[in-house]
Amino acid sequence: MFTAILLVFYQRVNLSVAIVALNSLDETTTTNASQPKFNYSGLTPHQRSSILGSIFWGTFSVQLLSGYLGSHYGTVKLLFGCVLGSSLISIGLPFALIYFGFEAFVALRVVQGCAQGIVFPAVYAHLAKWSPLKERSLLGGISQSGMDMGMALGFLCSGLLAVTALGWRAIFYVPGLVGILWSVFWLIFAAESPQKCRYIAQQELTLLAEITVVAPTEKRKARIPWCAILTSAPYLVLVLVKLSHGLSIFTLMQQIPLYINGLYDYEIHVNALLSALPFFLMFVTSHLVTFTAHYLLVVRKCSLALVRKSLNTVSTWVPAAAFVAMTLIRSEEQVTANIICLIVAVMTYAAAAVGSSLNHIDLSPNFGGMLVGMTNMVMTGMGVISPIAVAEVVKDENDRSQWNIIFLIIAALLFLGNLLYLFFGKMVAQPWDEIEAPAERSTTNNVESMETAVFRTNKK
Repeated sequence: MFTAILLVFYQRVNLSVAIVALNSLDETTTTNASQPKFNYSGLTPHQRSSILGSIFWGTFSVQLLSGYLGSHYGTVKLLFGCVLGSSLISIGLPFALIYFGFEAFVALRVVQGCAQGIVFPAVYAHLAKWSPLKERSLLGGISQSGMDMGMALGFLCSGLLAVTALGWRAIFYVPGLVGILWSVFWLIFAAESPQKCRYIAQQELTLLAEITVVAPTEKRKARIPWCAILTSAPYLVLVLVKLSHGLSIFTLMQQIPLYINGLYDYEIHVNALLSALPFFLMFVTSHLVTFTAHYLLVVRKCSLALVRKSLNTVSTWVPAAAFVAMTLIRSEEQVTANIICLIVAVMTYAAAAVGSSLNHIDLSPNFGGMLVGMTNMVMTGMGVISPIAVAEVVKDENDRSQWNIIFLIIAALLFLGNLLYLFFGKMVAQPWDEIEAPAERSTTNNVESMETAVFRTNKK
């Protein structure tokens, strides 16, 4: 699951570096003439934002459906389709751009987003079946750290691939081929549940017997408590937290290469290295956070609420402070201070995996995948809105004051979301998570019918 998330996010962020490479091709005349070109500089600001945001249109559109399918129909086939579909499309993207133009490229990125939108609902539904409660933070944190490494490798490797003989096309070909290889291994080793795994030891099977997640066949017969979910204060607060996280990380994920290029105009491989550095450090931080949380919960016996809320505070208020600090840097020459603020803003986001992302399974082990799908629909909506907002506000990529407006908006949302999470967040299964077995439901209905009949007889 770590590598699945890694590949999905690699294929999501590599476009940011590819755009810088395409822009460089337009601006230079000494580039290898054998490299196919695309007139990126001829696009309008809104067309450029469409290229960046198009993958999130697809991701946004499938969240509810993928959450429902992950919770009710299993996860092995969903994750297989997610990675394989995204990888095949990644290989086809250069052909679409060269031979069919901007519109075909955007359409393919939307379809790729539909494939990628399955990943988190499927992963969290899979975790609910495979992770004991005491190890959920550890396993979930390791799995989600694939996002950090995926973004780091996506920026770094894309910058290195851009200067090869294949040029910007290699940025899409290489992760696509690796994704196809991953799909083969997933089909060989993946299992829907511990009971269906061919390679599991009896000791591990006994350990995992404590997990009480209702089978998908039973969930398909169960009523989904929509009203209770949509009026649940702990869940609504969690949605607001993830909305602020989404705006923060998706803006950085899409705009860091353009921000660095606009202010400092480095060579593409230097730009890629600086863009990747915060995400490599976020990957390291995510593992430190994961094992620290595991130590606090298992060894020190700290409460789950204390650990979750403390780590979520780190993932929101520290980046908010870093964004505010970036707006106070006036000199264009203070490169180091600016990069340090970027690193802090990205690095501390790693605490969100344990701080709030796993809270979906806390609130509802049975409907955790569906909750993740609903939350991710809101969160990825920020991936759609972010490039549009940046295009409206940042008319000149070289103007620091225009970027500062974006950073202050993000800081305000991060602060507000965590403040409400501290007061209203819960880390226990909610009453609406219980699924009544069909036999029990039938018995309950019969009892209710008998009581109604007796009441009517007495009334007569």
